Amino acid sequence: MKFTAAAIITILAFACQPTDKQAESYKNIEKHIQSLSADSCLGRAPMSEAEDRVVQYIAAQMQNAGLQPANQGSWFQDVPMMQVKSQMSPKLTCETPAGTIEFEKLSGYVSFSRRAEESIAISQSELIFAGFGINAPEYQHNDFAGIDVKGKTILVFVNDPGYGQSGEYFKGNTMTYYGRWTYKYEEAARQGAEACFIIHETGPAGYPWGVVQNNGDGTDLYLKQEDGYRDRCKLEGWISKEAAEQLFAACGLSFDDAKQQALKPGFKPFSLNTKMSASLKNEISYGQSKNVCGLVKGTERPDEVVVYTAHWDHLGVGHPIDGDSIYNGASDNAAAVAWLLEIAKNMQQNPPKRSVLFLSVTAEESGLLGASHYVQHPFFPMNKTVACINTDVILFLGKFRDICLTGYRQSELDGWIEKEASKQNRYIAPDPNPENGMYFRSDQFPFVKEGVPSIFAKGYIEAEKLGKKATAEQIAHYWKETYHKPSDQFLAERDNLDGLVQDAQLMEQVGRNLANSNSWPGWNIDSEFKAIREKSFLETAQKP
Repeated sequence: MKFTAAAIITILAFACQPTDKQAESYKNIEKHIQSLSADSCLGRAPMSEAEDRVVQYIAAQMQNAGLQPANQGSWFQDVPMMQVKSQMSPKLTCETPAGTIEFEKLSGYVSFSRRAEESIAISQSELIFAGFGINAPEYQHNDFAGIDVKGKTILVFVNDPGYGQSGEYFKGNTMTYYGRWTYKYEEAARQGAEACFIIHETGPAGYPWGVVQNNGDGTDLYLKQEDGYRDRCKLEGWISKEAAEQLFAACGLSFDDAKQQALKPGFKPFSLNTKMSASLKNEISYGQSKNVCGLVKGTERPDEVVVYTAHWDHLGVGHPIDGDSIYNGASDNAAAVAWLLEIAKNMQQNPPKRSVLFLSVTAEESGLLGASHYVQHPFFPMNKTVACINTDVILFLGKFRDICLTGYRQSELDGWIEKEASKQNRYIAPDPNPENGMYFRSDQFPFVKEGVPSIFAKGYIEAEKLGKKATAEQIAHYWKETYHKPSDQFLAERDNLDGLVQDAQLMEQVGRNLANSNSWPGWNIDSEFKAIREKSFLETAQKP
């Protein structure tokens, strides 16, 4: 078989293309990580002196890639913030049938409030045991059935009734949103409760009491709301398991008996014949941060959009560890911003039929605030938003054999990922710790709450050069020694970004497929978010 010189050159050119493109992607991603996690960015805290430097860098990269500014000619969306510095009352006082019990702040209880009020108190508030604090019609479960909790305080367990149970009540060990602590405070407010305290247990919560303690007597960021959060409970908080055991005993119940009652279908809430009192002092200030937003406009259906998200913020400058006080956040989340910028550059070179929005959001570390603000003030309606694709906390361990799906089996998007993953000879892996509810803890979740099917995916289970066991050991080391510490830095001579390049190529193609299709991927039938999407389409009589 003979080839001309021109044919040989063409063959060689095509053979070299993938390698050259991968090398270019690697170089681009490395540059972005180094720039965004440099000490000069001071840990990328929202509203810090370094914020403008960070967001201008991201916007400049979007502009250089040829994207359009997504917000009426601007690369930025202002995100108004409220900063609250709280001081709890020294004790949480409970007047029980067996006498008065007092729990010390931090060791026994933690409380906070997003109400824009400088002085907040509950006094002699009737305490209601409300099981898990869940109202879930699709599971025929209502922990508020038959009782009015308006103006009262509720006590609830963390997680949902499926945790640790055999069978498929709720979703077994896979946490539903009903198990997430944020849901419990939201539902308590909807029910009109004055205060809500969650009982902490390390297993069902997914973290020890020390993590809860860090939220006490601290400074928190919230989105600024015109009503000052008057619709929220006065106090939201936690009590330790030891405090709950003492409280139940004083009310004539054991902790285990209370838990078993709450687990039973048909549980009915009841008063503990206890009066609870506590207070909080707040110092309130206001400021503004920014989301960065670039757009690849669709060629045929520009009013429909696929959204990519990656938060730019981290923890700023904090408590020194080994002499270093800058929390650089290379893996969390400079790497994901680099992922987003590389996908954006490639997408703009060949725009798809639908629009693609690239959204680098602020204040994820403070409670998904930037993403939440966007879905409250979107550039595209939620019923015109096809899907959200997000990533967060990237490990620099080279290529992975898996693509790990957080939120596995929630939506039809799993199939879209699996199709492209197979082309990379990768397998789909579910979240190894679904009881921790990670699907509800990153920037895709505000979209999920509005009914938009969303992806949170990355290589995580089996690095090619390590195998599953050694990968798990590296991950455990990361969470213990690197996550949210100054040691989260990028070292070119140590770290391998091939897996991040691999993930970017995969998720670019998934997004491109979605943006070139006519499909609207739906939620699976047992997803707690399916009804929200259906309602969104019905309200506008505009189901695609």
